[in-house]
Amino acid sequence: MILQSILYLTIQQPLICQNTQVWQCSNVIIASPNNFNPDLDSPKPLPTPKPSLVIPPKPIQKPVIQPTAPQLPATQEINVPSVTNSPPRLTQEADLIAAKRAWKYFERNWNSQTGLVNSSDNIPWTTWWDQGSAILGTHAAYKLGLVPNDVFRLRISTLLNTLLTLPLPATGLPNKAYSTHTAQMRQLNNTPDPKGISGWSALDMARLLVALHVIRSHYPEYNADVNRIVARWNLSKLVKDGWLNGGITGANGQILEVQEGRFGYEQYAAESLKLWNIQAPNALNNPPIKAAIVDGITLQVDKRNFKNSGATNYLTNDPYLLWGLELGWTNAIKPQVENLLKVQAQRFQRTGILTAVNEDSLDRVPYFLYYSIYANDEPWQAVNTIGKAYPQFRFLSTKAAFSWFALMPNNSYTKKLRDSVQNLTDEKRGYFSGLYENRKIGVNKSVDVNTNAIILESLLYQATGRRALVDKNSGDRS
Repeated sequence: MILQSILYLTIQQPLICQNTQVWQCSNVIIASPNNFNPDLDSPKPLPTPKPSLVIPPKPIQKPVIQPTAPQLPATQEINVPSVTNSPPRLTQEADLIAAKRAWKYFERNWNSQTGLVNSSDNIPWTTWWDQGSAILGTHAAYKLGLVPNDVFRLRISTLLNTLLTLPLPATGLPNKAYSTHTAQMRQLNNTPDPKGISGWSALDMARLLVALHVIRSHYPEYNADVNRIVARWNLSKLVKDGWLNGGITGANGQILEVQEGRFGYEQYAAESLKLWNIQAPNALNNPPIKAAIVDGITLQVDKRNFKNSGATNYLTNDPYLLWGLELGWTNAIKPQVENLLKVQAQRFQRTGILTAVNEDSLDRVPYFLYYSIYANDEPWQAVNTIGKAYPQFRFLSTKAAFSWFALMPNNSYTKKLRDSVQNLTDEKRGYFSGLYENRKIGVNKSVDVNTNAIILESLLYQATGRRALVDKNSGDRS
């Protein structure tokens, strides 16, 4: 069974590239947002992507160490409506029903021994992307009045105590996967990993750090514990030469460091790390991108695709929606966001198929797909981590539908999306991941933490007058 996380697989042994323009090295596998994918059949040879214009980036200059963080280009934040100081509340019956259903997942999948939440229903292991979601979902549920104070405090305290004593590998960063029952390190196939040779994910860690920042800023009594936890981690390894830096397992069991992230995910993570004064200026401001036209609409996409980097350049909703809900969109990213929604609405008008792409778990092999507006030089691709396409399993994402409506409630298309997924629930387990576009298949009955946590995040965003979880206007960005 797959976990909804950001993990990394390669189809060949990575080699060390001597070229400073790392992403162009043909002999190195470069990590991007990927998932452990237990395909039952061997991957068929991949088709050669259509040629694209690739402009070599300028050689990366190693940053000069300075006493202060490098200055990044100033960006203006999109205006957020003012809100009162009154507690948030769900005023619509549909919102209250949705929130209660989403919280069912947490009631079933919280582990009292560790405070960790299962990534998938009744599967006792997790990654740090997923725990970031779990923390933010729990925070949202508490703020919405779904969780009594004593229950919330118990859950957060138990988790923080686990993180304070979490076993760490020699890297000084949390291993990619852990048991939710014992908090012991696991490999990506859920087998024991006592030495922690699975490596680390900068993307996963960035999302966890967003969640921990929300805890320390909203609940000052946990500030000292959160800071002690983070002080244990060797966060300097998350960035190298201004790029996000991850670790993957080599053939000899040694961990290889690789550039991590693709356009969208890369910027969401780099912006998140700034909350902890960690700067990744190249990842944030200098990604190798190009313009791609999908159904007549221009979108920015990553030049680093499967053919030239060993990792797929997924253009999907997830990082942009999380950016909006948690951090607030900058004006610089808003045109991309608007075009993402526009092209999906246009596909609906053209085909009659409601479209809300995303990374999501599936209830069948291959158990996890990135449904993307654009990937590897092709539009509307549903692919796994090694670029294999599954067009028969294209799907509408429940969490994307909830998020789009929360972020753009006055848009007629986002209302259609929200209406289409309102009742996609199991009253005892939480929300399903979505609907397959193939009506003969029907509901994607996978149940996972990310879907249910992000539903709660989106409902909190609505209830607070469309205010991001990290409220920059109130100084909630230390």
